[in-house]
Amino acid sequence: MVFTGIKAGFFMIIAQSDQEKLVALYKKLAEAEEKYKQKLSRFRGVAHESASGELASSELKVREDFVTSLKSEVKALEEKLSSNNSSKKS
Repeated sequence: MVFTGIKAGFFMIIAQSDQEKLVALYKKLAEAEEKYKQKLSRFRGVAHESASGELASSELKVREDFVTSLKSEVKALEEKLSSNNSSKKS
């Protein structure tokens, strides 16, 4: 389900199919990987006792973990879709 804004104090709920979720995850993953690669290309390591360097390192790790979690979510959804498709054919 996707929550889309507030209308008269209530959330409008739109149900998404698994295929739509997968497409949305692919898009989100592509954007996240692009941001991660951009940050990684500008990262030069952590200078000794540098707060900004440590902050940049932490942000890079968060982006890396986000990409990893998106990849695992995509994989799980792909497996679910493939098992649903194979069970429908039987």
